[in-house]
Amino acid sequence: MEGRDPVYAGVGVGYMLRGGSAASATDYTLTEPPAGEEWLIDPPHVMFVVPWDLDPALYSTDPMSGGPYIMWEGSPYEHLMAPVVVK
Repeated sequence: MEGRDPVYAGVGVGYMLRGGSAASATDYTLTEPPAGEEWLIDPPHVMFVVPWDLDPALYSTDPMSGGPYIMWEGSPYEHLMAPVVVK
């Protein structure tokens, strides 16, 4: 997000065990939700970035699916969001 596309040499893993929020699950450039829409509230999750395109036939692109989903599909920042249960 520094004005240049990332280059992934392998699989990357990140986590947000307190969850987070995003303006959009489809457009990484938004700094606030579109008019009339709410912030996307992410539950605790693990994120995976890979050096290949994620397949929407294998993973949902819907953050409300209740399982892993592709966030920012087709963008240089595409990643798999995997909700976790924190006890």
